Amino acid sequence: DPVTPQLRAIDGVYHADRSFEEARENGVTTVVTGPGSANVIGGQFTALKTYGRRVEEMSLKDPVAVKIAFGENPKTVYNEKKQMPTTRMAIAAILRENLMKAREYKKQLEDYEKDLENNDKPEFDLKMEVLKKVLDGEVPVKAHAHRADDILTAIRIAKEFGIRMSIEHCTEGHLITDILAEEKVPVIVGPL
Repeated sequence: DPVTPQLRAIDGVYHADRSFEEARENGVTTVVTGPGSANVIGGQFTALKTYGRRVEEMSLKDPVAVKIAFGENPKTVYNEKKQMPTTRMAIAAILRENLMKAREYKKQLEDYEKDLENNDKPEFDLKMEVLKKVLDGEVPVKAHAHRADDILTAIRIAKEFGIRMSIEHCTEGHLITDILAEEKVPVIVGPL
């Protein structure tokens, strides 16, 4: 499924992984971890201390962001499965479709809460609940994007839906620094 915002990284963390010990030994006390970039909407990131006997002791904030991905990763994964999305257009379409569904879900909830007698409560949808938090600005998105065109698509969709976003990797960001600065888009560059 290329749309899995309901997945939570905190449910996949092995608290005793040696990487936490190695991180502490090298001065890293806090990490943010989340799903990879195979899916257009991958799931929720979590912030953790690098020490604890169980993940609940390590948790600082959950969720801290929702992962979205553009470009080669979703294209390659789903091309091998012979399933949509296999193009950049399809990635953008899937993201837009689900943000539109979340917008409609949010409106139905708001209408129901305003007038309980004359509106039906929408059926609970965990995916839409997560994306509703993105639309409400409670949770930002981390957009995996390497190529300049993918970065620009991410910016366009974020503006269209009014969502908070950072660009992760931003490999070709140097080609569009003026646009990134103009749009005030936070970027996390790397790994280099």
